[in-house]
Amino acid sequence: MNVFLDTNVVIDLLGERKPYYDDATIIVEMHKTGLIHIVVSTLTIVNCAYIIRKAYSEKIMLEKVKKLCDTFEITAVDRVAIMQAIHNGGHDFEDSVQYFSSLPCKPDVIVTRDKHGFDGFNIMVMTPSEFIAESRK
Repeated sequence: MNVFLDTNVVIDLLGERKPYYDDATIIVEMHKTGLIHIVVSTLTIVNCAYIIRKAYSEKIMLEKVKKLCDTFEITAVDRVAIMQAIHNGGHDFEDSVQYFSSLPCKPDVIVTRDKHGFDGFNIMVMTPSEFIAESRK
């Protein structure tokens, strides 16, 4: 199963943000054990680096970003994804860019804490806790 993680879930993971960190680590464990395949976008990588640099030294921030890059598949945010988001996107431009950048990886689900940002798109969207609960069935 291909799982596209939205930026907020990855920030929860890298920033160890409570109470969301626990769900993020469960999802990563599912990836490490081969139950799912996680994809993130280049936009997520950059946004995470920007946000967590406030909480960590540059060295630690870069180590976390490198580990992220070594662990998950990364899909590009290119001109096509941006133009699709402009012309066909929902009410949230950043989530629209995320959605269109995810399509080449054929995600089965987008996991986010902001489901509303993905309203109207043609991929299942779940919160981390919903995804974990559904995966245990």
